[in-house]
Amino acid sequence: MRTFSRLQILATLSLILGLAVGAHSLIVSIPSPFALASTEDRHIFLTLTDGVDTVQPGGSLTYVTTVRSDSQSVELVDVTLTLPAYANLVEANDAGRREGNVIVWNNVAVSPVIGRRLVVSISVDPYAEIGGAMTAEVACDGERAADTTTIAGSRLVPVPPELRLRISDGKDYAGPDEELRYVLTVENLSDVDRIFELRGELPSTVSFLAATGQYQEQDGSVVWRDQLIRSGDVRTFEVMVVVEHDAVDFTNIVFKASVDGIPSSDTTVVQRQPVIEDFSITVSDGLSEVSPASSVLYQIHLRNNDDILATGLSVSAALPVYAEFMEASNGGIWTGNNVRWSNLTVSPHGERTLTIGAHVRTDAPLGTTLRMTAETQGLVGVDLTKVVSGTPSRNTLPEALLTKTADRSEVRPGDTVTYTVTLRNNTDRAFRAVRVEDRFDSRFMTVLGAEGGQMQNGQLVWNIPELAPNQVWTVRYSVEISSRAPQGFELDNVVMASGEGLETIALTEKVYTSRLGVVRGLPPTGAAFDAIFLALSGLAGMVQTLFLKRKFSFA
Repeated sequence: MRTFSRLQILATLSLILGLAVGAHSLIVSIPSPFALASTEDRHIFLTLTDGVDTVQPGGSLTYVTTVRSDSQSVELVDVTLTLPAYANLVEANDAGRREGNVIVWNNVAVSPVIGRRLVVSISVDPYAEIGGAMTAEVACDGERAADTTTIAGSRLVPVPPELRLRISDGKDYAGPDEELRYVLTVENLSDVDRIFELRGELPSTVSFLAATGQYQEQDGSVVWRDQLIRSGDVRTFEVMVVVEHDAVDFTNIVFKASVDGIPSSDTTVVQRQPVIEDFSITVSDGLSEVSPASSVLYQIHLRNNDDILATGLSVSAALPVYAEFMEASNGGIWTGNNVRWSNLTVSPHGERTLTIGAHVRTDAPLGTTLRMTAETQGLVGVDLTKVVSGTPSRNTLPEALLTKTADRSEVRPGDTVTYTVTLRNNTDRAFRAVRVEDRFDSRFMTVLGAEGGQMQNGQLVWNIPELAPNQVWTVRYSVEISSRAPQGFELDNVVMASGEGLETIALTEKVYTSRLGVVRGLPPTGAAFDAIFLALSGLAGMVQTLFLKRKFSFA
């Protein structure tokens, strides 16, 4: 039998212990696949609110759901909203469809930058039990949020509402320190004149600035008392507020209002300046050559191809060495070296054009190239123009022409208007993958029929595979004007064409805006616009005397 010394035994134990510790360290150093997956999993964040605590039987509710994720990129998810008891569906936005007692949205695009807003309007069963609760629940990828509203007050069954109230600031999102303008619209549905009281409750996340009409503001409430509204008429009131500087992202700003006890509300989500993923800047003077002592007009085109409003943009333009600054549009400031703009805004899928007028110096050497640059958000646009003697030559390819006409110049609530959109390719090259987008005021305009057009994100869209040189494309569609469109309101429609071959076309040739004025109480042929203008001017003078707080202007 072999014997071991005490020293050998200790050495062996030390070796075994070292191997065990090494193996343990090796195992620990290998990352767990489950831990790795958990760190990379994205999470969904949901909020749901109807903006009120109580509702009467026969009343109405608007549920606002906000969905966002912490993923690094935009993802498509499915969202479901389970309707509460006593709820009757009126409308769901973004193509939400009803399946039994559930509203379903498929392939909703969400991102960490901005929350996606889904809206459902319901009416409450007139025979809903007093004291009961209406609980709606939204779900997405295992995450859930709920909102509970108590059924209270008297039943509204015996007497239908004679007044209707709508409120909106026209925005889904707003940032800290941003000004909001709420428009409150009161409509008299009865056949008699009425005296009413309108009350608005300011959210805690905003500060009051001013309002129109004879109002009283105290303790977070804005009240208009003893207001007269004629039978079948519509009256509008406006409230201007500013979002608090320390407002937290994704907080719901809920502005509640009521007219003679009939409630309404508007929800806006706090969202700081988002990151615009798809933005471009180009600059051009439309010239290939220019002579000394001549003038040039540079156009800087900002294009926002994202779904998010671009705000707080700064643009800097550097003039060529041999060009002298003359003027700039849109409040551009000449610093001695550059022209600068700050706090610019470009709408989603929209464009904005800035211009700079300059004079080519008489000592500009012939043959030199004038290099004009414009920069924003790390993007740079460049234009090159050669200095030559004699008359400069212009890039004179004929441009496309986009037009839009309406079959009338003014409308009354309830009218149907027919628009005609025409795109002519007057160039010598084909346009391909053309997209024509027509945006309209969906608050007061409802599309009745559009030839081949599709509704996408609140606008009509036509896709044209190809438009050959000298070819003309035209389409017609009809809209119905809402019965609640206010007197004197202007309805704007903006149509825009984009696609391959249209990139170099001037913005004024591929964007067209039409405008209709809303008038009430006119004979079918309408009234002369000079008479309308005089009437509105007199009304504006009366309104001006009713301001109690301060003078201000609305954008």
